[in-house]
Amino acid sequence: MTRLTCQMIENVPDSMGLRDERLRQDLGIDMKGLSFLSLGLEERDLNLHRFTVAAVPITSGKGVTKGFCQSVCAITRHLGMKSFVTEGTDVVGFNQAMECGTDIVFMADDIEFVAVNMRERRSADNTRSTALGYFTGLKKAMGGVRGKDVLVIGGGRVGSCAIELLADEGAKITLIDPDATKTDILKHRFPSISVASDLPSAVANADALLNASPARIKGEWIREGAIISSPGIPYSFDALGESRAAVLVHDPLQIGVSVMATWSASYSIHGKAKKIGWPQAIEVVQ
Repeated sequence: MTRLTCQMIENVPDSMGLRDERLRQDLGIDMKGLSFLSLGLEERDLNLHRFTVAAVPITSGKGVTKGFCQSVCAITRHLGMKSFVTEGTDVVGFNQAMECGTDIVFMADDIEFVAVNMRERRSADNTRSTALGYFTGLKKAMGGVRGKDVLVIGGGRVGSCAIELLADEGAKITLIDPDATKTDILKHRFPSISVASDLPSAVANADALLNASPARIKGEWIREGAIISSPGIPYSFDALGESRAAVLVHDPLQIGVSVMATWSASYSIHGKAKKIGWPQAIEVVQ
């Protein structure tokens, strides 16, 4: 998991309305709508107002990122949930969340970021949730991906999950990643994908791309009218690239967290939770 910095997320709590506005412009739906669409749910299926969320600061590894838990709470509150940051950290904070009868607990260390449904004892993780949210955004912007060419930049955890989703929907996938081990693993799992080696050329030939990498992508490479879904951090695009793209979906935290929260909550409505066969083999791609 790429580690966020406080600078990347400092505006998240105050930008929720603007984020919704941009998503409506690009996709015709807001952040809550995108999270429900990602999970194949209607809003009548799941009342998020009934859920309480606790964000627990975790101090292990490189420690707590300033503003991270507050940003998680701002996003889940925007979805209609009741949210708070625990006063304690780590085990103390988790225990406080339990004592408060919290429905969903968000926790992140340097490796994993999860939303645990305390009632159902199941969790949604950020890797799969982010891949699902950005895949759904790309699919919505493209009017479906079946039979259409999609360039995937980055074959790591999010990129590999996105490839699985694209493959399941019948997209024609081209992958580019400088790590031959990743491309070899994914090519073995998905023999139909093509592998590219030259990033400028691959981007220049792409009408649609999913960027799951931190690579800088120069605006001069981007085809006019391209559709871009970009979970990769830090942000990869310059002003020229933004102007050339017809759609450019990106934020540092909001889409991933909103899908996580909705996915975790969906475990409480039996028979409605998203079922995606995420094979364990995909986890070897780090």
